[in-house]
Amino acid sequence: MPHTQMELLVGYQGTEGAYSQLAAKHHFDRRGDLVRAVGYHSFREMLEALKSAEIDYAVLPIENSIAGSINESYDLLAKMGLSLVGEEYQPIAHCLIGAAQVPVSEIRRVYSHPVALAQCGEFLESLEDCHVEAFVDTAMAVEKVKQDADPHQAAIASEQAALLHGLPILRRDIADHPENYTRMVIVAAGPEHYDPRVPCKTSLIFSTIHEQGALARCISIFADRGLNLTKIESRPKPHSPFEYLFYVDFEGSVDRRTTQEALKELESVTTFLTVLGSYPIGRTGVS
Repeated sequence: MPHTQMELLVGYQGTEGAYSQLAAKHHFDRRGDLVRAVGYHSFREMLEALKSAEIDYAVLPIENSIAGSINESYDLLAKMGLSLVGEEYQPIAHCLIGAAQVPVSEIRRVYSHPVALAQCGEFLESLEDCHVEAFVDTAMAVEKVKQDADPHQAAIASEQAALLHGLPILRRDIADHPENYTRMVIVAAGPEHYDPRVPCKTSLIFSTIHEQGALARCISIFADRGLNLTKIESRPKPHSPFEYLFYVDFEGSVDRRTTQEALKELESVTTFLTVLGSYPIGRTGVS
């Protein structure tokens, strides 16, 4: 894929106007990089393009402040051998976007990504005689509404998606909760290192010995060294019924001695351990 020497190719899932594309723009604009965003149909396709060096980075949504973790993203990170090098908390402001400027009461079908539909449940329940249909991506749902040109159809997506396609916004801020953020991680083929003065977070995956107190011993390793856990979550371990992988985020960088000591001890009490990466801590802007 041809690109100029200074241009970074950054992958995202969806089409132009998707929240992941907006997160890519926010993140790399702050770094002062020249970026061309490349849309992919699925998370897997995007990450495989990253592994094969078709793109320089990928933006992967990993959890939402309302809907919780995005399990597919965690499962892919567990097995693809890629590195997390940044994070971005993308504000999610859902709009109802129509093919024409009609009253909301005339909408009979709404398309969007399943997570977006779940986040707008109360609003959707208020619509009478309206069918809700899941779609692969919020921005792609807007494309469909535009192509069908049916005034009784609408999509849930960002304001930017409506502007890109020249479609009217029938209702703004339709999510059940006003403070809605999706945490996106910036994924690279290998790790990157940052100035030690920059506050960083480290993400890792491990599995424990199947015996009483094993997880508690792992957690105590972080506590004993003053490393603050910001997330811990379990996921079923593939091909091992009723065994689990634990996904952990903690404040600290792998370049710090205390973190290196903790990882060395953790390795001795786990059956599987992989560090996904250390990267600067992102902020939501919410106090």
